[in-house]
Amino acid sequence: MSNWKETLEHLFSDEYRQRSVQKQEERKGKLRAKKFISEVVEPAFEEIADALGEYGRDAELLTSKNKAILRVIHEGKEEFYFAVNIQPHQAHKFMFPVLPIKDDEGKLYRAVIYLKETKERQVEHDITNYTRAELIETFLFYYRRHFEWRH
Repeated sequence: MSNWKETLEHLFSDEYRQRSVQKQEERKGKLRAKKFISEVVEPAFEEIADALGEYGRDAELLTSKNKAILRVIHEGKEEFYFAVNIQPHQAHKFMFPVLPIKDDEGKLYRAVIYLKETKERQVEHDITNYTRAELIETFLFYYRRHFEWRH
């Protein structure tokens, strides 16, 4: 049988409090990982899709827990493909300006953009901490580049 006073002392120790703070931060990261697609990316894509309709474009939005895809359709053909994917990444040894997304097991993830031209390709553009407005501006940047290249 354990000594209850030792258990109580441990609960108030610096080591226990530090681990508790770390667990809270990991839970926040897990929450960010689950909510980034549903609270930032999906609403931004819906807003873009609504606006594109005014310009004769249809938009198809596909989402899962870790990925959202926006396909712009014009005259029955895919005109532009833009996706955001939550993917694993290596932690850096130095301070990183973007707060990483962590899952239950403490694995790090980041949100990155994928474009499809002749094939799907990742753009090294980390958007982990973007707001809805920043994501829309980023979509417009790549869509405009696509227009300039194709038209």
